[in-house]
Amino acid sequence: MDIMVFLGAAIAIIAIMIGAPDVRENIMVYLQPASFIMVIGGTIGSTMISSSKEQFKNNLIIIRQVLFRPKKLQPKEAVEILVHVSKVAQTASKQALAKEGVGKGDGFLERALGLVADGLDKDFINRTLETDIMEIRRRHTTMNTNVKTMGSYAPMFGMAGTVIGVIQVLKNVTDIDNIVSGMALALLTTLYGLVLSMIIFIPFSNKLKGMSDSEIMVKEIIREGIMMILDREIPLKVERYLTAYIAKNEMKNDKKKKS
Repeated sequence: MDIMVFLGAAIAIIAIMIGAPDVRENIMVYLQPASFIMVIGGTIGSTMISSSKEQFKNNLIIIRQVLFRPKKLQPKEAVEILVHVSKVAQTASKQALAKEGVGKGDGFLERALGLVADGLDKDFINRTLETDIMEIRRRHTTMNTNVKTMGSYAPMFGMAGTVIGVIQVLKNVTDIDNIVSGMALALLTTLYGLVLSMIIFIPFSNKLKGMSDSEIMVKEIIREGIMMILDREIPLKVERYLTAYIAKNEMKNDKKKKS
């Protein structure tokens, strides 16, 4: 479970409650089922239209991954494992390396070492791993785009609800009940759209980007490490190179965030 997601959501909700005292005193004023259904239903429907069946299913996977972040290899863990593998490679055969990746991470390291154990040439292994990484990056980009799209749809349906509410008010300006219900629909749909976008969809998109960058970095570290192991580089050189590789990529990511 990613505690930062729940902690961040709690802080955002508390901030809204402090800024709007009526929420604490009478929360029912801010609960309008019709407005919520319009925003969430419209957002989901538009996302289904703009996505394939497979992409839409992946949205459910995204929610699980963000809320309950799966255990994956971290960059420093990957370096430690690859340094150990390089030590084993100095004395053992290539076939003996296959077992070193079992149960570590999501299977990418195991697959990479399996290719080494099969005796395939270095260029083929490098191209295969690069292709795998490109496919993972493409899949992550698609998933992230879906979430960003939902973040843009929600406020739009909020605005649509506002227009509908105003029309409802203008139909009969002499009926007080009609004016009250129309204005509630008009304002609350906008509120729901903004809250869904700001607290769920946009933060989820940013979270996914960070998770993707970390995962891609680990896989690039594994690819670089495997190439060095195939060249029979000494463990110290493997460690120094991969550690520098992490620092270089972290600096690059920091520059991207600032720009």
